[in-house]
Amino acid sequence: MTSSTSSSSIPYAYAKEICNQVLQLDKSIRFAGIANNMGTLIAYKLREGLVPLLNEEELENSIMKTVLRMKIREDFESKLGDVIYTFALYKRVKRASIPLDGHHLDLAILGISFDMAADHDSIIMDKILPALKQSKLTD
Repeated sequence: MTSSTSSSSIPYAYAKEICNQVLQLDKSIRFAGIANNMGTLIAYKLREGLVPLLNEEELENSIMKTVLRMKIREDFESKLGDVIYTFALYKRVKRASIPLDGHHLDLAILGISFDMAADHDSIIMDKILPALKQSKLTD
């Protein structure tokens, strides 16, 4: 399975399109997924032919915890500034989370994973964030 659906079809269609667009921005992007403010994975897309490292249940659990961590970070934004993105380096994959404008269809984060050789920072800053800004999902 390369994508998932949600019972809420309006945000799902929009979220699915964003995931598709993000995946096309760079060949080193493995996964793009969008979760709502409750931590529910609304839509995701895997790179064609990719064998996922997490099964669907593990992915949903991971995304829920990612949204929770992002919400906790909001407590410090008044002193540290807004979160641009967060990043984790694992032995097998790079993962990043980008907060989305919460006023947009209850969408909380865009989760992305990258191949190990990816220049994740430039992909996020020069490709993904401008695309999200154009879609009015970030400031």
